[in-house]
Amino acid sequence: QAEEQFSNMNFELAERLYDAAISSSKTHKFVNEEALANELTGHFYLESGRRNRSVQYFSRAFEKYNEWGAVAKSNTLTEYLDETDRDD
Repeated sequence: QAEEQFSNMNFELAERLYDAAISSSKTHKFVNEEALANELTGHFYLESGRRNRSVQYFSRAFEKYNEWGAVAKSNTLTEYLDETDRDD
């Protein structure tokens, strides 16, 4: 739902839906879903021009992917975060 609202440029609703997805996955202890929700939220903030905020979500996604055991995925986020730091 958040991705759909983001695509429709309804940023305020998308932001609330991303936060709800993160919260729900955390409450239900779905680590993989929490990782993905944080990553997608990071992309949302990056694409909407809020780079500093996106880094927070990418960092959280990195932690959750590692917790889940998806080391290769977390490594791709590390490379992405390094690239983002160089762009600043």
